[in-house]
Amino acid sequence: MNPAPAGLVVGWLTLHFGALIAAWGTRVAAGSRMEGILQLACFVAMAAVGASAWLSRDYENGLSIVSGVVLVAAVLTAVTDFRRTHEVHPLLHSAPNS
Repeated sequence: MNPAPAGLVVGWLTLHFGALIAAWGTRVAAGSRMEGILQLACFVAMAAVGASAWLSRDYENGLSIVSGVVLVAAVLTAVTDFRRTHEVHPLLHSAPNS
């Protein structure tokens, strides 16, 4: 195992935090005009995290495991509806204009 250079670790951290932020943005932007753009950004970020999980096997122990955990957390953040069950989604239950 080769130790990872400091610049690589900073880039690795930035990528992973960016993926989590993109997943959160996808959930927040649901139903808005930005939804498609943020979904694309989230998909690209998750693909990059998956690639970093594969590539980081040769560096520090555990980096690929943390990448996998971040990937799972990003997917769960993007697809899980965190609203309480009694809260109504404003777009699905809006009153028709009459």
